[in-house]
Amino acid sequence: MSPGKRHVVHVGFHASEAHTVDFDADHVTAVMARGSRSRLPEELASRFARIALLDLPDSADLETYDRAFDRMRELVDELAAEFGPPDAIVALYEHTTLPAARLREHFGVPGTSVRTALLCRDKVPMKEVLSAAGVPVPRFLPVGPRTPAAELEDFVRGLPPGPVVLKPRSQGASIGVRILDDADDLLAVAAEGGIEAGYEVEEFVAGPIYHIDGVVRDGEMRWFCASRYLDTCFNFQHGNQPLAAVTSDDPELTARMREFTATVLDALGLADSTFHMELFHTPDDRLVFLEIGNRFGGAGISWHQRTVFGVDLAREAVLACLGRPSEVVTPRTMLDTPEPAASGWLYMPLGARGPVQVLDVTAPDELPDEVLSADIPAVGDVLNGRGNVWRTSGRFLVGGPSEAAVEQSMGRIVDTYTLTTKAGD
Repeated sequence: MSPGKRHVVHVGFHASEAHTVDFDADHVTAVMARGSRSRLPEELASRFARIALLDLPDSADLETYDRAFDRMRELVDELAAEFGPPDAIVALYEHTTLPAARLREHFGVPGTSVRTALLCRDKVPMKEVLSAAGVPVPRFLPVGPRTPAAELEDFVRGLPPGPVVLKPRSQGASIGVRILDDADDLLAVAAEGGIEAGYEVEEFVAGPIYHIDGVVRDGEMRWFCASRYLDTCFNFQHGNQPLAAVTSDDPELTARMREFTATVLDALGLADSTFHMELFHTPDDRLVFLEIGNRFGGAGISWHQRTVFGVDLAREAVLACLGRPSEVVTPRTMLDTPEPAASGWLYMPLGARGPVQVLDVTAPDELPDEVLSADIPAVGDVLNGRGNVWRTSGRFLVGGPSEAAVEQSMGRIVDTYTLTTKAGD
């Protein structure tokens, strides 16, 4: 062990975040599932002082890491015996933030607490705390297979007519979410034993959904960016629809959302972290909380923020976990970047679940001039989405003079871009 170096433990790791880590300055170790390790390039894996492996199912279940906490603690004890007690514990992903907080508590390491990490994972206490702080939230009820029918009936009587949302308390990316037609459908699902443990029922809130991405340090928001989804994560995952978002160009609405976000962060005790929050903007001009994670956003969010605004959310997440200063020197929002006046990201769905080989790509030469960057597969590429929640056939960054102009350019891409594939090996 080299003297003077700190021992930094990463819980989980993906190759896309390799640029955020100084492998020479610290003893960098990691605890991760075997499946995650198998996806790391060997050149990158060899830079870790050591990688300790967890025997976990290679699945999209975001709670597998937390369920393996006891084994994780044993592995970090082994790493500590070799490299010294951990000085920092880094978690960058939805499934790693809570077990990392538990490790911090066990080893006496500063950083986001177990309480705050739990409030940013479990949607029930999350909304309970925020509702008590005066933040508007959808009406909700924790449910499971033993929830009495009378309790469900009493809850749905208080909802407006229309759809009802049934979703896991601690998953993400719309995994496991069901949007039922109405209260009768919910009661029928319950009567058939279709509600699993660890779920909640939630009021369906109409209106556009915004994702809010930012950096908070010492309780101060240093970076804030509000983007409106043009569709939903649910429709991308379950309906094979394109997923896109464009930044707001409305200063008044942006100011309201920033104030709303500050209230949420304060209520949850999230003071040093990146964050990804979602909220509704209702037809009657209300802001209603949806959910939050104490990590940077997925899909095209980090790519967009880094390319257009020069804010590296993954790097900021690492710096926060290390207790090192933010690289966002002056607090700002996306509106402080005048060119382009609005921008956003677009993911085209891949559709097929198994490996596919690209046979043809249509329209890359006809893309709008407003495309700032594009990641398009080439003929012959094999796409399998292994380990990737966001299975995409092509992704784009688009800028323009207004929110409406960016949305229009994205529409032209959706109308003209196609990928032809066949089943791969």
